[in-house]
Amino acid sequence: MKKLLLFSVILMTLMACGTTDKVSKEMKERESLERAAGIKALLESQKFFVMVGSMRPLSAPTISLSQGQKMIVRDGTVSCYLPYAGSGQNVGYGASGFKSLNFTSELLNYKVEYPKSDRARVTFTVNNEDDSYKFNLEIFMNGKTTIDVVPRGREPISYSGMIHGLEML
Repeated sequence: MKKLLLFSVILMTLMACGTTDKVSKEMKERESLERAAGIKALLESQKFFVMVGSMRPLSAPTISLSQGQKMIVRDGTVSCYLPYAGSGQNVGYGASGFKSLNFTSELLNYKVEYPKSDRARVTFTVNNEDDSYKFNLEIFMNGKTTIDVVPRGREPISYSGMIHGLEML
């Protein structure tokens, strides 16, 4: 009798653990879908920012960055507060953006694509008095983001960070 009771308790415990795992997995899937829908809404509305944590110059190792380095997209403009490391080929003497990408300019040709279910790709161009830039953003549905910047007169550079809604600013 004792063995039967002990066996029943063990069996119920195992069943409870299996149910908990199933519920936990369903909750994680639901949270993941909600996060993906939120990121898609940010990209379509053009109201988001990427807080950058590192940069990868073309000819140097990855460099960790301090807080406050970001790119903000809002109302048809992009505001960049990003450091730059690399060489310039056709940058004029005294060009204000040579050592960093600090500017606010109008977005041109903003386009959002979803090449896979777990990521989005955003492309746009920017022209300002210092240079012309092509931006390629790869946004994963967990929020991790890579920004590839291809300037016309300088070496390309990449940044890594996390995407957020403007309410987090």
